[in-house]
Amino acid sequence: MTFANISLEHKQQALDELRQIKQQFAAKNWFPGTSGNLSVRVGEFDPEQFYFAITASGKDKSVSTPEDFLFVDKSGRAVETTSLKPSAETQIHCDIYRLTGCGAVFHVHTVFNNLISEWFGDQGAVPAQGIELIKAFNIWEENAAISIPVLPNFAHIPSIAERVEDVLNPNVPGILLRNHGIYAWGQNAFEAKKHLEAFEFIFEYLYRNILLKNSAPQVIADGRR
Repeated sequence: MTFANISLEHKQQALDELRQIKQQFAAKNWFPGTSGNLSVRVGEFDPEQFYFAITASGKDKSVSTPEDFLFVDKSGRAVETTSLKPSAETQIHCDIYRLTGCGAVFHVHTVFNNLISEWFGDQGAVPAQGIELIKAFNIWEENAAISIPVLPNFAHIPSIAERVEDVLNPNVPGILLRNHGIYAWGQNAFEAKKHLEAFEFIFEYLYRNILLKNSAPQVIADGRR
């Protein structure tokens, strides 16, 4: 399959999905300072040859323009003539697609995912258990527990990308970068959005739970506060 073999309708659908998701996430203030990136795969998947639409680098994601997105190949290279540059973190998207065959990858920077990634960073993973939104990952057992990987954040993006395979868990469709943000994915844009929103709920829950535990008054030996 080549990029030229992918139908125009399929390409337009991917761009339309990205526009809608970008607008919704921007309304949540999930793209501060032009941060974050979104991508949706187009055409059939082959680990050795695939294509996806991704947000262009350095754009204000709170507005819509003709320069918001471009199409790239499995190596993150533009497949159409353009002056646009893909997101600086495109290589991480490439590796997630290659390893999972998923249909969409979303990356956002929020206060809660940054704080939680730093809090659990030395452990290399964020533990979460008994939280209702774990069901969003199709995990239904009672008091279910998951572990969300945390990778160190490097300015050199390939140093991050090369570590993705070592921590990727197909049952937990997300990876945190320490003090940076989260990558979440799914079989399509709807599922990736669902997963990302579930992760963000879990991070806020964990943060507030830690805060409550650390600020609760201590009970002294005689039972008085």
